[in-house]
Amino acid sequence: MPHVPAPKVHAQLTDPGPGEHLWTILTMHRVSDDMIRRLNRGETPGPEHLDHENLLTLEGPGCFKCEQPYSRYIAHRKCTGTLDLMPIGDAR
Repeated sequence: MPHVPAPKVHAQLTDPGPGEHLWTILTMHRVSDDMIRRLNRGETPGPEHLDHENLLTLEGPGCFKCEQPYSRYIAHRKCTGTLDLMPIGDAR
């Protein structure tokens, strides 16, 4: 079974720069215990699980940094947020 590439498993968000929005769309899918076990082993979950039939909700678009929903007005303004995340494994 193919594995999910390590850079995708431990991916960090990249800041597009000061004043730039980081637009995101979040989706929530119904998953099985078996799928979670495969993901934990770094295996590909399979396309059948992340399809429209298992889609529970879709939120966005919105800016991850300033937490504002997308609008033409917001998109043309500078982002006032920051991407101040702790790296994975940081025990601060």
